[in-house]
Amino acid sequence: MPSKEYYEKNKEKYKEQVKKYNQSEADKEVKQKYKQSEKRKKALKKYAQTEKGKKSYRINRWKFNGVKSDNFDELYEYYINCWECENCGVELVEGNYGNNKRCLDHCHITGKFRNVICHYCNLLRGE
Repeated sequence: MPSKEYYEKNKEKYKEQVKKYNQSEADKEVKQKYKQSEKRKKALKKYAQTEKGKKSYRINRWKFNGVKSDNFDELYEYYINCWECENCGVELVEGNYGNNKRCLDHCHITGKFRNVICHYCNLLRGE
């Protein structure tokens, strides 16, 4: 610790050194947080590619869209194993595009699951 006389003579210089030190510590902390957030993003991206991650994402989307169920695990298994539209009979495909992509149909008032249908039939229902 510098003496009182030294501090009085070099007050500005001392303050500048303290400021630089504090700034470098803050920079280290920011860099560390950024590094941790990048690791977290990579881990989440990797998790999203697993079956458990896909299931979790899909069930959360259903809940967000108002689907109500007593057992989402059973509903998910039924959904995943359904390969034919329960309305028109067309073969369903996995993915986000196309008229025959798989959709979980539900009542928008009660949230009750109705059936698994193709995107085209889901649009025609319009409910």
